[in-house]
Amino acid sequence: FFRELDTEEIQKVAKNAAEKVEMQIGENGIEMIGMYARNGREAINLVQISAGMAINEERSFIKDEDIEWVVHSSQLTPKYEKHIYPIPRIGLVNGLAVYGPNTGALLEIEVTAIKAKDKGSVNVTGIVEEESIGSQTKSIRRKSMAKGSVDNVLTVLRSLDVLPEGYDIHINFPGGIPIDGPSAGIAMATGVYSAVHRTYVNNEVAMTGEISIHGEVKPIGGVYAKIKAAKKAGAKKVIIPAENMQPFLYTIKGIEIIPVRKLKEVFELTFMQENMHRELDVHTHVDETDAQSM
Repeated sequence: FFRELDTEEIQKVAKNAAEKVEMQIGENGIEMIGMYARNGREAINLVQISAGMAINEERSFIKDEDIEWVVHSSQLTPKYEKHIYPIPRIGLVNGLAVYGPNTGALLEIEVTAIKAKDKGSVNVTGIVEEESIGSQTKSIRRKSMAKGSVDNVLTVLRSLDVLPEGYDIHINFPGGIPIDGPSAGIAMATGVYSAVHRTYVNNEVAMTGEISIHGEVKPIGGVYAKIKAAKKAGAKKVIIPAENMQPFLYTIKGIEIIPVRKLKEVFELTFMQENMHRELDVHTHVDETDAQSM
């Protein structure tokens, strides 16, 4: 299958292009090209135009300023590359997304939960709440799959000791990556539970997986690209649905891949151990009286 080149591969293309035109180029210049070029063709163009500027000034090397000028003139924007947060935080979870042709990215999911004075509320930002499907002459609007995933999350958490009606909950997807799918389900559930119970989330764990209303972790798409993105972002472990686990995934070295079937497993793997004071079981209903006594 086709995939976009990663940053390191684009940098190699740029180095080869510079050698081909017999131009020297510094590491800063190579890194800059890797940051802005989306593919091999753009990398080669950046090198060739910069080399042309050097030749006009009778230089045998490409200056960083040459590349900066080409980037500015071409109105290129840096690629989105996120790294894990350096320390554990409450309500911050490393989700995973796919954009473009099989390109993965780390997706920070932020959640806050404030005790509501009256009836609680749930606010979700950074996703499409409704989407239009159809042609130019006829279209219909349907509820976003991502918004439906939020509803699933809240249903599952009610079967734990999280009662969303008592909180003003805000779930945010920063970073500008288009989000419209259910694969962030387990990450959202983890974030909401963390925010409500003030529990720290392991910053070295990334995760992806749809969640059912019974707390089961369902398969998703783009798992290979997501695992690669988790590794590149600095995660030490990545949680994926058990049904997505395939032998070829073990060829990815440098990150522990953990398949799960239940949300309970996700919580046990993700929350910092010193904060795990209670046994989690999505099949055990905790009524409102019990929840308030915890």
